[in-house]
Amino acid sequence: MNDNFESLKNNSLPPLNENDVQALTKACMEELANAKAKDLISIDLGGFSSIADAMVICSGTSNRHVCAIAYRLQKYLAERGIHGVQISGDREGEWVIADVGSVIVHIFQPEIRERYRLEDLYRCMAAGESAQDLRS
Repeated sequence: MNDNFESLKNNSLPPLNENDVQALTKACMEELANAKAKDLISIDLGGFSSIADAMVICSGTSNRHVCAIAYRLQKYLAERGIHGVQISGDREGEWVIADVGSVIVHIFQPEIRERYRLEDLYRCMAAGESAQDLRS
């Protein structure tokens, strides 16, 4: 991972500038790929969310794989001095969220990802459409 975001180290995930968000998103994407996550995408949330600046979405192949991806990402970031990554949804392993501060990582089982279609929701928002437009 690129160590050009020193502000993250040994902190509890403070707000980041745009370059740091991009570097953190890229590092998450690379580690998720190393963990054999499938169908990775990143979405710039600029203007759509007050809780994060970017979102990463990927899929695992089973409950165990989904959880393992999340824990591997958490460990990877901790080894680089980025602590405070919160994992939720790991009890069921169908939809696990890793809260990396300015970046939120959603790790789905494929059927759950298809049901919620987060990428489509954010595409509609970016295009100024409503969630109703997803149904058509």
